[in-house]
Amino acid sequence: MKTAIYVEDGVVQLVLTPQNEFEANVLRSFDGDKLNVVIKTGQFYDCRGGWTRHSSQEGEERSLIIRVSEETSEKPPAG
Repeated sequence: MKTAIYVEDGVVQLVLTPQNEFEANVLRSFDGDKLNVVIKTGQFYDCRGGWTRHSSQEGEERSLIIRVSEETSEKPPAG
């Protein structure tokens, strides 16, 4: 995936350009009228049991995490 950050006149854009069909399919999940979008900072790390966990604690690695799901009538999780 090609990634670009474009900054002009106080506007920041994160641009993701897919390089294969898998990445194109992932980006299609962002295409919809009723989406619930959550933007956080944090990090991901491997856990015992073979899965990945998200941490919002201060750490050395900081990632921008954009979470998109279909909109529901429920409130998004706090945090």
